[in-house]
Amino acid sequence: MKPLLVLLTGTALAAGFSAPARAQAGASGDGGTAARAELLASVTPTGADTLPAPPPPEIALRDVRPPSSRVRAVILTVADGEQAEPPTRSVFLNCAPVGGSHPSPEKACTWLNSTNLDPGALRVNAAEPCTMIYAPVTVTASGIWDGKYFQFRRTFGNDCEKRSAAGALFDF
Repeated sequence: MKPLLVLLTGTALAAGFSAPARAQAGASGDGGTAARAELLASVTPTGADTLPAPPPPEIALRDVRPPSSRVRAVILTVADGEQAEPPTRSVFLNCAPVGGSHPSPEKACTWLNSTNLDPGALRVNAAEPCTMIYAPVTVTASGIWDGKYFQFRRTFGNDCEKRSAAGALFDF
């Protein structure tokens, strides 16, 4: 019975089930099949068999999205201790265009551009003396840079080592 109902409904929808045919189908005593078909025909939008016209060529060929290769957005966090969670402080840094909640976004973006997002570039500068007091600070950076996702995490022995290695990047 179900395949017949599906076939009748599909045929009625394709043929544009007319009002005289509905009245005739209801009088035939088909067990409610015509009533179901009438209900389906009443909820089918008019003009459903026509498609909208395609856009003009000058609109269809234009790329409306900005290229993903220029996305440079980073979330930076600083946490006291050897664990990155929960962060003590966090900021958002946007480098294309420069902005975000970082206090000095130009310097931070310059640092990221010069290191090419290499966590190995976070080396403590031996020329800047730091105390040997162990008060660990963990930093993280994650985001999208030129269309590629990246993330890194590093724990420094103390805040002085963090400033010496990362400069303005984690100075917030």
